[in-house]
Amino acid sequence: MRILRVMCGMKPVALRAALDEMDAVAVRPDAAESVEEYELAHHLAKSSFEKKTNVARSMRFEFLLWLCGKTDIKSAMKETAPREEDGGFILAVFSDAQNESVCRKLEARELPLKLKKTGESLALERISLSRAGK
Repeated sequence: MRILRVMCGMKPVALRAALDEMDAVAVRPDAAESVEEYELAHHLAKSSFEKKTNVARSMRFEFLLWLCGKTDIKSAMKETAPREEDGGFILAVFSDAQNESVCRKLEARELPLKLKKTGESLALERISLSRAGK
C-alpha cells in the first residue's frame, strides 16, 4: 500500500469508478493524522485476510474498516469520504500503479502528504482494538 495526498477535480461518480479500477480508496485528510495509522490499518487488514477473519471482500475496504474502526463498509465510507471543502484527499493505493499514472487517471495533482510519521498512542490503540469484542 502507498498513500499520497491529491487534489482532484473529478466528479464523485467518475472518481469512484476510477478508484475501483485502480484498487484504491479515497479518505478525507483528517481521517488519520499519521503514516503509522495508515500502516497499522493496512497491516491489520492484511492479517485479517491471512487469518480469514476479514469482513470485507477486498483489501481496500477491509483497510478502510480498520482505519475508522467500523464493521460495515457503508458507514466506513460515509465517515471517511472526502469533502469538497477539504481541498483534496488522501489516497491509499493497493495496486502497483505508479503515483504519476494514478494522478493522470484521476486527473489529479499530488500534494505534500502533511502527515506525521508516528501516530499518537490513543489513535493507534483505537485502530488496533476496533474489533475487540465484536
